[in-house]
Amino acid sequence: MDIQSLLSGLSSLALKDVKYFDTIGSTNEFALNWAKSGEADNCLVVSEEQTAGKGRMGRKWVTAANASLAFSYILYPNEDESKNIRLFSPLGSLAVAEVLRQDFGISNVNLKWPNDILIDQQKVSGVLVESAWYGEKAQAVVIGIGINIQSSSIPPTDQLLYPATCVEDHSDKTIDRIDFMNRILKSMFAWRARINSEEFLTAWDEFLAFRGQWVHVQQTNQWSIDGELIGIDKFGNLKIRTDKGSDLCVAYGDVSLRPIQKPE
Repeated sequence: MDIQSLLSGLSSLALKDVKYFDTIGSTNEFALNWAKSGEADNCLVVSEEQTAGKGRMGRKWVTAANASLAFSYILYPNEDESKNIRLFSPLGSLAVAEVLRQDFGISNVNLKWPNDILIDQQKVSGVLVESAWYGEKAQAVVIGIGINIQSSSIPPTDQLLYPATCVEDHSDKTIDRIDFMNRILKSMFAWRARINSEEFLTAWDEFLAFRGQWVHVQQTNQWSIDGELIGIDKFGNLKIRTDKGSDLCVAYGDVSLRPIQKPE
């Protein structure tokens, strides 16, 4: 990958600007600093390798050179979008899942709430959304997406917090990484226009992993809930039914979700 092939492959998207790096600490960190300039709307940061890639809850995201995708898209939300910033995470996740299923024929793709993309219940991609704030208003939103493309992109098993896989292990098509990124961004732009619609929430809900299964939801060092995963509500909150039959909603935040066995 290089800047010229990148600009050529993404030319139909009419991006305002694209920054490319052979290696960088974090595309999201660079994008956030750029976003604060006030001149980065509809801009993209791409790196072949990340040395300090970030996941949610302070976790590390490994980006191996020539085997992964790591990019961060910057947008300035309009007034309606600002009312529910949390939906930008599923926006990125839904775009990746849609491309994997529709364009690459991978049927067993699901979204693990709130931001992971799974194939066969193994993590293939993650989305990290961060915002630059001006007072109480989000001035800019950065949607960071990392995807394991080749098997060499998967970290050693002892470094994994969740089982992982890569795209090429599940598709008989050769993966052109720039074309893949182009398809994801096109899908993301299309869904952005419908981000506050019932159609968007329905599409997200249909991809939801572990529906009807027992799950454990944990907020870091605070509370935890076990119950049946029912779906998501109109605000993007996760709906859980406990063993007592009561329905609870879990708001997006620093939470983790794992499937577990239903207690006897």
